[in-house]
Amino acid sequence: MTFKALIILLCSVLISACSDTEDQLNEDYGKDQARPRQLSIDDLLAKEYRDQVMPILEKRCVVCHGCYDAPCQLKLSSPEGIDRGASKDQVYNGQRLLGAKPSRLFIDAHDTEQWREKGFSSVLNERDQTMLANLQGSIMYKLLLQKENNPDLQGILPEEFNYSLDRQDQCPDINQLDDYQEDFPLGGMPYGLPNLSNHEFKTLEAWIAKGAPMSEPLPLSEATSKLVVHWEQKLNGDSPKERLVARYIYEHLFIGHIYFDALPISTDTPPRFFKLVRSSTPSGEPLKIIPTRRPYDDPKVDRVYYRLMLDRATTLAKTNLPYVFNEQREQLWDKLFYNADFTIDTLPGYKDFNPFMVFKDIPSSARYQFMLKEAYFTISGFIKGPVCRGQVAVNVINDKFWVFFVEPDSTSNADVDHFVYEQANNLRLPAESSSNNLSVIEWLSYAKGSRQYVKAKSDYIKRFMNHDTGLNLSNIWSGNENAALTVFRHIDSATVVKGALGKQPKTAWLIDYPILERIHYLLVAGFDVYGNVGHQVTTRLYMDFLRIESETNFISFIPNEFRKPVLASWYLGATKELNEYLNDKNLMHARPSGIKYQTEFPKAELLNRLKHYVYTQPMLKAKNEQYRVPEEDLELKRLNSLDNSVVVALPQVSFVIIEDKKNDDRAYTLIRHNAHKNVASLLNEEANRLVSEDTAEVFKGFLGTYPGLIFKVSSADKGDFVSLFLQASNPQKLQDLITRYGVRRSDTKFWEVSDHLHDLYLQQDPIEYGLFDYNRLINR
Repeated sequence: MTFKALIILLCSVLISACSDTEDQLNEDYGKDQARPRQLSIDDLLAKEYRDQVMPILEKRCVVCHGCYDAPCQLKLSSPEGIDRGASKDQVYNGQRLLGAKPSRLFIDAHDTEQWREKGFSSVLNERDQTMLANLQGSIMYKLLLQKENNPDLQGILPEEFNYSLDRQDQCPDINQLDDYQEDFPLGGMPYGLPNLSNHEFKTLEAWIAKGAPMSEPLPLSEATSKLVVHWEQKLNGDSPKERLVARYIYEHLFIGHIYFDALPISTDTPPRFFKLVRSSTPSGEPLKIIPTRRPYDDPKVDRVYYRLMLDRATTLAKTNLPYVFNEQREQLWDKLFYNADFTIDTLPGYKDFNPFMVFKDIPSSARYQFMLKEAYFTISGFIKGPVCRGQVAVNVINDKFWVFFVEPDSTSNADVDHFVYEQANNLRLPAESSSNNLSVIEWLSYAKGSRQYVKAKSDYIKRFMNHDTGLNLSNIWSGNENAALTVFRHIDSATVVKGALGKQPKTAWLIDYPILERIHYLLVAGFDVYGNVGHQVTTRLYMDFLRIESETNFISFIPNEFRKPVLASWYLGATKELNEYLNDKNLMHARPSGIKYQTEFPKAELLNRLKHYVYTQPMLKAKNEQYRVPEEDLELKRLNSLDNSVVVALPQVSFVIIEDKKNDDRAYTLIRHNAHKNVASLLNEEANRLVSEDTAEVFKGFLGTYPGLIFKVSSADKGDFVSLFLQASNPQKLQDLITRYGVRRSDTKFWEVSDHLHDLYLQQDPIEYGLFDYNRLINR
């Protein structure tokens, strides 16, 4: 029987057969057991997987099944994730009373059998490896076939398609699949998106029928291998100083995607990334990851080795945190740490962790500059790390704000080191303790510690600062592309970019070393996505202190008489307790401003001056050109003035492709800004929304990784597109706009447009590039 005839026979069997229970499958094809699927790179089936199968999985499947919030924890971004399969347990669960057991790929289990013991079920056949068994026993195939057996749906999809973040994923196992298909006949895969092309479906079908063979990773080049060895040697010196410095570096870079810019990087393919991990084995031996919950937990081994592990997963835009290892980086580390004049006599342990105590012997100015030189990466840690998913995690920040930093030279003295060490107990973090937090009494102790630190900081500034000159722009870091950042919040996710972009925001932050260190250890190193509701809520509440401290640092640069009114305007409707905290005279330290203002609007004046101060003119020009709408598409700037009635109907992020037959196609992002009275309310955000003040802003390029709407517009139709958009003040007019220029998730050309989006993104920035996530696409 030919393969084609076999498939036809199988399809008829699947359509007409009764439920295939697990018992029946066991009887027909034997008991299930983990099957080795990764073949050596020279195997023809491995090459077929890399060349034909993997591109389909990446561009059609990983765009929904790629990260922590992938439906059913099914991560199709690596062979290990495909083999692991699916789980009914939720990673993001803001209501669990006890912390869950972590299920991190490559860390918490190392083979398929271990994942089965942890409750993950296969989406592939694990019984006899025959063509018929491989297809009949594969949930993945049956869901793909279910999609094929249902015609494409056009326009707005039926209500049975649920895209809400709080939806209950079905996650059927092999026994429940028939019921699922009966209850959700349109629920085949890709879910709520167009069918695969006939060629794509047949390719995956043939692959699954062969047992879903996959490939081991391609070997590293000789040049890459040498760089890995060099950096592992750098990070694993034997002296106490080298070991403590390496620990500090690891705890700040563990979330990053390490790459080497000494190797060629093209706009055709992104670089190969590595993860910095802790291993119980030294360089040159097989890597054995130490699977602790947090990067600073006790490794419980005699010696920790810091190793570079090839990241095998497909790169996702929402989690890509590139960090380069190169000659300049090594020189900086040598200057700050390895060749710096300080000694370490005794290595600290891992009990009762507090970064301000553990790393007290490394000068605070060196720690600050280490984070500051890559401030974009540091802040991106909490924007793109596990904390980024979920409204409770990011509703601590406004929808758009600018970030600036205190000049590092101001921290380069022994008095600052002594002050930070002296305040270590007041600076301790709730995430240090456990994933099953927290008592009210313990929480109050953190609040008390924060107040005591603010007072001590105020007293320190009064004692040491020059009150005659006051605060001026020289106290703010400048001259580096990281010196200004813009953060955009998109309800339950966020984006950070370099530069003070677009229209002036309502608020701004000025971050100093203790704030920056606490942000990292609170929201990146110390945040446990598997923690219980107490841990997650407490983390979010503590972040209120850091936001307020950052905001009041900024406000301290405007004249005294304007400070309280400006702060009050950021906290309209604040509770009595919050107002009492905001009125603490120590918050703004009674520091005089030495800046001479020319207007009665010092906040706006300061923001404008800072935007031009922190960058050199060439840097500012380059940054503006990177994100500003260019002359050729100037009509799009009118979208910055959309009426509120139009804005409130928009998703958080919309992508616009301008197709140009004469020139290259161009991409833009339309971002919705949600206005608030304040962002200090944990569970009642809607009560603090000022919907009538929501606005939108358009930027060149891609900002955000979860598009809600996609528009495709020919260059000749830009004017009509903008006019229709400006007039889309009611549901029908918005529907007309989307029908004419939108690419709905049901559009037959959706995948073609999706591929084009990714091609444009790769050309725009091959380092930052990653696959977009389509779990937020709206259905209108």
